[in-house]
Parts: sequence; C-alpha cells; structure tokens
Amino acid sequence: MLKIRLQGTTKDIKWFLKMMERDKRFVINNPSRFLPVKGTEKYKRVFTEVFRDEEDLRRYAEQQEIERQSKYYGSGTVFIGRSRRNSDY
Repeated sequence: MLKIRLQGTTKDIKWFLKMMERDKRFVINNPSRFLPVKGTEKYKRVFTEVFRDEEDLRRYAEQQEIERQSKYYGSGTVFIGRSRRNSDY
C-alpha cells in the first residue's frame, strides 16, 4: 500500500484520480477532499491510498479493524492534546 499526496489544480487531480481508477492494476482507496495549499488559491492537495489489488485492500481493512478493536483506554475516555500537571490548575 502506498499513501500518496497529490498536488495540483483541481482539474489535474480529478483527471489523475480518474485515470488511476480506470487502471485495473491499482485500487484507489479513500481519497480525501480537496485541501488548500498555503499561499495559493490555484493549487489544491489530495491524500489517497493506492493498493495493488482488492486482496491487499481487504487485508489492510481487516488489520485496521483488529487494531481498532484491541485498544483499551481504561475508563473509555480518550485524552488528546497536551497533558496537564497539577501545577497547571
């Protein structure tokens, strides 16, 4: 599996993704929405995953599901960001 960042005009990115989807050698998975590029309105970015075949995609999806199920967070609360110390209160 490859994780790819595409950068260009929206027209060029759409053309490239359509070309890749038509090519039977590759499977495109989960392309992101068009993201802005700092400093320009003309160019955008898209992130996507490319697999060799459907079997690789299936194995990757199964592995992601196993990892998602096997995480234990104690109380079920997930803390994201900077942790606080007692002195921060």
